[in-house]
Amino acid sequence: MSIQFVEQLEQLKRRCIDMAALVQGAVEQASEAILARRPELASAVLDNEARIDAEEVKIERAAIDLLARHQPATEDVHTVFAIVKINSDLERIGDCAYNIAQLAASFRASAGEMPQGLLRTMVGATLQQLHDTTRCVGLSDPNLAAQVCRGDDVIDALYHQIYQDMQAGMVADTHRIPEDLALIMVAKNLERIADHCTNVAEEVVFLVGGRIIRHEH
Repeated sequence: MSIQFVEQLEQLKRRCIDMAALVQGAVEQASEAILARRPELASAVLDNEARIDAEEVKIERAAIDLLARHQPATEDVHTVFAIVKINSDLERIGDCAYNIAQLAASFRASAGEMPQGLLRTMVGATLQQLHDTTRCVGLSDPNLAAQVCRGDDVIDALYHQIYQDMQAGMVADTHRIPEDLALIMVAKNLERIADHCTNVAEEVVFLVGGRIIRHEH
């Protein structure tokens, strides 16, 4: 394996870490726009969508170019493909942040009370998942990756609780339907973010130890 290949592979990993930080910031901004009922905060997320998409394409092209130029050994091919898969999941997290940001306007003029407790708990848990995911990519830490995988169950449970609560609220008061549906969609996108974090964590475990764990939990 040439020095040039090693350097380019490390550069690819760093770009993937930078991508993780970029989408983490987008989720944080979109979530704050919802919790604070300030849709103007979502504008930066909407503006950054194209940047995230462009970076995802650039990383994928760089990975393909790396394989084509150096024709590495099987182990290194697996590493490059894992980075491509991580990159794809990160871009989808960016899509979820974009979706949440678009929903922020649904809460602007509402006079009703948002269920801050559960939603804030779910946002906090999801952001922690995303933070841990970024760290486990940067550190190649399989223990932290396993922690991310376990945390997905908590976020799933929070989503189902919010869904049930909103469904009951809509039955009791039909005037709540538009906002409650928007809130369900926010929660669903948070749940999808956690799923993508789990996918990334599984790839980290594969990168470090060669274990495929996506069907184990």
